[in-house]
Amino acid sequence: MRHVLRRLTTAGLLAAGLVAATNPAMAAPAAPAEHSGTARGEGSAYGLTAIGAVPLAPVPAVSSHSGAARKSLLREDRTEYVQASALDVMARAGHASSSVARLNVPPAGLTAGAVTATCDGGRGATHLTDALVAGRQLDAAPPPNTTVPVDVEGVGRTSLILNKQQRMRDGRLTVTGMELNLPLSKVAKDSTVRVASATCGQAAAPRPHAHPRPRPAAEAPAPTPVKRDLPVAG
Repeated sequence: MRHVLRRLTTAGLLAAGLVAATNPAMAAPAAPAEHSGTARGEGSAYGLTAIGAVPLAPVPAVSSHSGAARKSLLREDRTEYVQASALDVMARAGHASSSVARLNVPPAGLTAGAVTATCDGGRGATHLTDALVAGRQLDAAPPPNTTVPVDVEGVGRTSLILNKQQRMRDGRLTVTGMELNLPLSKVAKDSTVRVASATCGQAAAPRPHAHPRPRPAAEAPAPTPVKRDLPVAG
């Protein structure tokens, strides 16, 4: 009888040891998944451009999807239709700005001490300093997409858009301080002049700090049967 009890007790101890080593409830908890950051919005900017009858490539122009990029141009006067000085642009992820000083568009009687467009995190604004069209003062902080009628002598009426804001297909915002549709004559093709433009999107959200993963618990060694007599009550 004692031999039978010893065998049963030893078997029970072995079974208990095996269960403790293989029970899923005893396993180490799973490590939390890491959060991936969102894509950054590229920033870009230029100071002055014209398309149409008198084309002018964007100058100066920059773009960046990470750190800040900046360019400046002392003066732009390659055409008789538009001149400007001290053009300065900057762009980085989620932000862009453009500033143009001493703007002069003789056919439309448009002048400005400075035109500045900014875009930050998908929001934009325009600021004008001493801006005049045909001798009329323009608002220093015009609301988005403000349209001002302009009479061009010998040609007719056209339009000037202040603080033009357009949402792009990729979700970024383009802010243009001034956009002027400039008819040069009744028969010639029109030109479109854009002054101080900045484009931006949402910058990437800060990457959360990852919590240290818990180290997995060491597996218990398999129990080794020990042959010995166990005290049996009774």
